[in-house]
Amino acid sequence: MASTYLDFVTVDVFTSKRYEGNPLAIVKVPKACQLSQGEKQAIAREFNLSETTFLHEAVSEEDGWTVDIFITTGELPFAGHPTIGTGFHVFLSEIARGRGTVGRKIEAKLKVKAGLIGLEYDIATKVVRAAIPHDVHIHHVVWPCEELKKMQPKLAEARNGKHPVLKDHYPIVSVVKGLTFILIELEDEEMLGQIQTTAQGPWVDGLDEGWNDVSFVGSYFYVRLGEKGDGTSILRTRMIEGTVEDPATGSAASDLAAYLSLTEGRPGETLRYAITQGVEMGRRSEIDIEVVLAEDSGIANVYLEGTAVQVMEGRLAV
Repeated sequence: MASTYLDFVTVDVFTSKRYEGNPLAIVKVPKACQLSQGEKQAIAREFNLSETTFLHEAVSEEDGWTVDIFITTGELPFAGHPTIGTGFHVFLSEIARGRGTVGRKIEAKLKVKAGLIGLEYDIATKVVRAAIPHDVHIHHVVWPCEELKKMQPKLAEARNGKHPVLKDHYPIVSVVKGLTFILIELEDEEMLGQIQTTAQGPWVDGLDEGWNDVSFVGSYFYVRLGEKGDGTSILRTRMIEGTVEDPATGSAASDLAAYLSLTEGRPGETLRYAITQGVEMGRRSEIDIEVVLAEDSGIANVYLEGTAVQVMEGRLAV
């Protein structure tokens, strides 16, 4: 049987420098091509990146582009760096076809399993802004410090003649159903540097009913570094999921920003966060998030911002 060939590109996301940020493979799927879940999974395993997206050609501008997001072991309903990276590629393609001029902004839509994502691209700054799907849920169960010490024993060790400050427990928060993070605040960047990958992911028992079906659970560590002059909160983070560390995790960053906004903000307030991740891996990533709180309660909007740079292009056989 003759092979079908599909074009692909790779981009580094949340950076403007090649070989920094978080790499992403984007496989372009024309209308005439049908890929099975198994074929998509096999391709994602072949790339062996944290995520691979399958960009299905848009039927119309109104319908938007359908995007399937895969990790090496399954499909995700939403993920941040695939959204920004795939959106970046879509906008470059649109500009190549004559849309937009220098200094203008253009818009597009991506359809992922978690919902429709509106995107905006600033041609001058090359920044993609995504209105991400969100259904933020703070679980009743918390993650005890004892579990943290088991997984990260270096955090319990004395340093500089004193024991580091650890909280009794840590919140568990889902940004959408199926995507959950333990949010672990640390004292300073020295402690952040002690974090290591682990043999397996964190053990969590008792996620709230309706939110516990095949949920991805990662550990998101963060340190507060003050504020910018405009009030933007500055954070340094690391995301660990078992043996894997992720250089940039837009979904976890959105999860954290949403949690901090809900617990520390006021109704109707808009809060901004500048998050740096991936430093310890040599893949520095810059993630910007804006959270708009509703006038009554809850979250009205979450905006994820970042840029990307193309690294490779080629063709693959299926």
